[in-house]
Amino acid sequence: MNDAIPTLDFEPFLHGTAADRAHAAKAIGGAFERYGFIQLVGHGVPQEALQGAFAAAEAFFDRPEDWKRQVQDRRNNRGYIPMFDTALPGQKPGGHEAFSIGHLTRPEDPDLRALPFHAETPWPDMPGFRERVEACYRAMYDCGQQILSAVALHLGVAEDFFAEAARQSYSNMRVIHYPPAEAIADRTDIGVRAHADEGLITLLVQDMNGGLAVQGPSGDWLPVVPNREAMVVNAGKLLRRWTNGRYQAAMHMVVNRSGRERYSIPLFVHPSYHTRIDPMTLVGEAPAAEEFAPIVAGEQVYRNFMARRLSWQEATS
Repeated sequence: MNDAIPTLDFEPFLHGTAADRAHAAKAIGGAFERYGFIQLVGHGVPQEALQGAFAAAEAFFDRPEDWKRQVQDRRNNRGYIPMFDTALPGQKPGGHEAFSIGHLTRPEDPDLRALPFHAETPWPDMPGFRERVEACYRAMYDCGQQILSAVALHLGVAEDFFAEAARQSYSNMRVIHYPPAEAIADRTDIGVRAHADEGLITLLVQDMNGGLAVQGPSGDWLPVVPNREAMVVNAGKLLRRWTNGRYQAAMHMVVNRSGRERYSIPLFVHPSYHTRIDPMTLVGEAPAAEEFAPIVAGEQVYRNFMARRLSWQEATS
């Protein structure tokens, strides 16, 4: 069997009959069970919102390094993230730079607002940048909630299950720039090292230059061929845990061998910080192994975030 990341049409779920919606949800859930990844067409996110954000990204990353560093909040992983800033001890750094924004609605709770996940975004003094990036965030986040409704339908729970779990979401988005691999070959040979995402799902729009690969069920690396009409969607580690391992959180990486500048925009969809991730509440099963034991979403992700931050500090000290 030749494996490939499936391309699915989301339009029937958004605008179809109950039977259409159930069929689309089953296809998404089945793909998450086997691959953890899909390409989704008919997603409903306006192209003007996506293209506006890409244009904003190109203009921002074209600015001088010193100018971009004026909007860097390294403690909270917000604003500008410089090239080669994600090194881990004994490993080569990632060959990309990024701008990271938090969820557009911050909680009233002062304890939550003090956490890195709910930190304010330091916006650059650049006309139109914030407006275009936030418009893209809103459109992609709304799409993500629809996808999670389909996931809930596939799993047999109320369609608003995940919406209720994300009333104070700490979701975040990045706009990312990857130089051609040959331009940074003296420092690294990767754009982003192999990893699995932390949250529930990730939505990704990419340009046509390629470079994203996903580890398939047999261990082979499967290219995610760019499609102008598609959005890449993958399950994260929280969703894998919540489904008792039923959904996959696949490893994936980026290497930009196109010879051109590459841009992508991932939105990482998370629940509220205090959401309890317990297979019993979603799939009605006791944890099948210790790795699926109940945890608090934000606490788990915060521990992982702090561990990575300490590793980055060690690698650059």
